[in-house]
Amino acid sequence: MLANWLMASGRDQVSPFGNRIPVGPWGELLSVGLDEPAPDLTAEIALGCLPVLTAEAGHVPTWQAPDGQQRLADRAAHLRWLAGSGRGFPAVVMVAAGQTLRQACDAAGVDPAGSVGIPAAAFAE
Repeated sequence: MLANWLMASGRDQVSPFGNRIPVGPWGELLSVGLDEPAPDLTAEIALGCLPVLTAEAGHVPTWQAPDGQQRLADRAAHLRWLAGSGRGFPAVVMVAAGQTLRQACDAAGVDPAGSVGIPAAAFAE
């Protein structure tokens, strides 16, 4: 569900005059091991990309900088809000530099199965 929502939220829009309005990706899923320290994503965050860390295999981001999305910290906070809204989104935890996804989930008191993480640096942007 999250992957589909992320893809849909980044689709270009059309103005009333039929012009393309570029939007770009809200965030991108990045597969990481539950017990591997989160990678250093400073450069990607500086571009405005929102890394969403998942233990689910097979997600390789393109790190495409978004054209028309809101501030990175606002996108991170919105995704965390969606997780608690009862709409079927996975739990979202903040992952500190060098921390594993499992450690972040344990600290937040959530089950790591199906949870996703957002680097703490994304909230500070």
